[in-house]
Amino acid sequence: MTQIISFPPSLRGHYAGFVSRAIAFAIDLLLIVITQLVTLVFVRLILDFFGLNQLAQAIFEPNESATSSPIILLLRWGVTLFGSSVLFAVYAITLWLVADKTLGQALMGLRVVRTNGHEITFRPALRRFLGYYLSFFSLGLGFLWVLVDDRRQGWHDKIADTVVVYDWDARLGRRLREWLADHQESRRAPAIAPAESQENPPQG
Repeated sequence: MTQIISFPPSLRGHYAGFVSRAIAFAIDLLLIVITQLVTLVFVRLILDFFGLNQLAQAIFEPNESATSSPIILLLRWGVTLFGSSVLFAVYAITLWLVADKTLGQALMGLRVVRTNGHEITFRPALRRFLGYYLSFFSLGLGFLWVLVDDRRQGWHDKIADTVVVYDWDARLGRRLREWLADHQESRRAPAIAPAESQENPPQG
């Protein structure tokens, strides 16, 4: 028998599920990418304004000899990845300490707390962020662990002794849960009709 997904009137305080957390994480990554692009455009404008056109061209428009050098190519990628990691670390850790949630988590109505219910502090926040790398480089298994864990903890949560809970019924998260429930109901409906027709065959 197919079981219908049902949600309580309010999920506040319940452990957050994988889908809500994944969407929140995707929103945060998108914000980081947008911030980087805006920063690059701003730096380019500043360099052009002060007449440093050659420096701007070397950074943003390297010639073929520069791009053909593997050392320079690796250096450029290294600086980009390092800058992204530092920016994401400052973004996530700062917001966890200030508001217990990132912007993506706030949009989904999520909150990061310690397993004892206390607010997250710097060391657990740092361990949680570093745990992202363990969850990622384990082929994503650390993130998928949320699906099977009783408290919906990923490996980064285990390392930091944190859990993610629903803090309030965000409109985006509520609509997502309603869509999942409606989708489950629509899949169940066609299966009920044949069963009822077999139980009540036409009289002839």
